[in-house]
Amino acid sequence: EEEAGEPGRTRWLLPSGSMRVSLAILTLVMATLAIPAVASVSDSLPEYTGEDFQALYEYALANTLPNLDQPNGRYSVTGDEDLDDRIWEAALARGYRLQPAAVGDLSTVGGVPMQPQAANAWIGLREEARDAGLGFVVSSAYRSPASQRTQFLSKLSGTSDSAIDAALTWWSIPGVSKHHAGYAIDFRYPDGSFGEFRSTPAYAWLAADNFAIPKMYGLIPSYPDGVENQGPNPEPWEFVWIGTGLVRCGLPVDLDFGVKGPALGVMNDIEQCPGGMPRPDVPAWIDS
Repeated sequence: EEEAGEPGRTRWLLPSGSMRVSLAILTLVMATLAIPAVASVSDSLPEYTGEDFQALYEYALANTLPNLDQPNGRYSVTGDEDLDDRIWEAALARGYRLQPAAVGDLSTVGGVPMQPQAANAWIGLREEARDAGLGFVVSSAYRSPASQRTQFLSKLSGTSDSAIDAALTWWSIPGVSKHHAGYAIDFRYPDGSFGEFRSTPAYAWLAADNFAIPKMYGLIPSYPDGVENQGPNPEPWEFVWIGTGLVRCGLPVDLDFGVKGPALGVMNDIEQCPGGMPRPDVPAWIDS
């Protein structure tokens, strides 16, 4: 800032208290604007590890996914209390966890009920897949605890520990299936089995570039690689919808700058979408 009354001489002045607040806000705004805009291309989305994918879904279930009734206890499986205790103990040891259940109206796509948000995502992804020459379909999405119980019992061949573990290898007991929420969808080819899906062109297309195309529609792998004890054996055909916003932003973090006053509003905006964003370079005097 040039000092008035002394032409030809320039003296830089330190900002006043009010100017410091303004500069603080400007610094944070510039940091926000520096975040790349999200585009509908694969390299615009953050990459996640298997543990990241798992954490994103768990966060979504607890905080962002609508139309869910959170679990409040375990379901009966066989009606035999002692046998149920053994089944639940084995299930929890494998990594199964209580899951919320869908409430409200569901949508139906191809005769398969699912949450409306998952339905819209599947319709968009299906169009992309057809354009790529792929014909996989959704074979299952929402399942009630009652239908899950029927399915599990049909696969339980006895009451021994080995029989229980064999059933739990692929089929969950009522109350712990991700399908209860209506946001999990199973892909398959009409004439193919689930076990073969990982070796199909469809899976290669879905998994390419850290699952870039599904992520564009808010879908992520339900049982990602690199995570132990997820319940059943990994199911590469199952994906879960968490929303494009959470995919783009990642998990919220506490930036903890100790910001006060007008700059706090800007910080709150930044904290809404910190995923993949470098920590802004904030001056030391921002909270002075």
